[in-house]
Amino acid sequence: MTLDDETAAAIEAAVLAVPGVAELYRANPGLGTAVDSARRLAGRAPGSRVALDEDVLRVVIGTDGSVPAPSTARAAHAAAYEAATGHGVTLARVDVRIARVG
Repeated sequence: MTLDDETAAAIEAAVLAVPGVAELYRANPGLGTAVDSARRLAGRAPGSRVALDEDVLRVVIGTDGSVPAPSTARAAHAAAYEAATGHGVTLARVDVRIARVG
């Protein structure tokens, strides 16, 4: 399963709206998402910064330090999950990694 552009944009916007999230980085894709990313690059279309590998949503954030990083990650998890399921995406889990603590 892959994310359509509208769903990916909604997830990104929801995560970026979380207090304490300063940046959203491109998530490391699994094989299926890597193939989709390669197709986007070949077509010169911008890729999503969130990745869906089967039923696992991957999100990588940077924090600004205004909220403790663990709390920010939990809130980003909830926002991403709600946005994805609100667009009809069934998830087994959401992996949120913190790439930078500000």
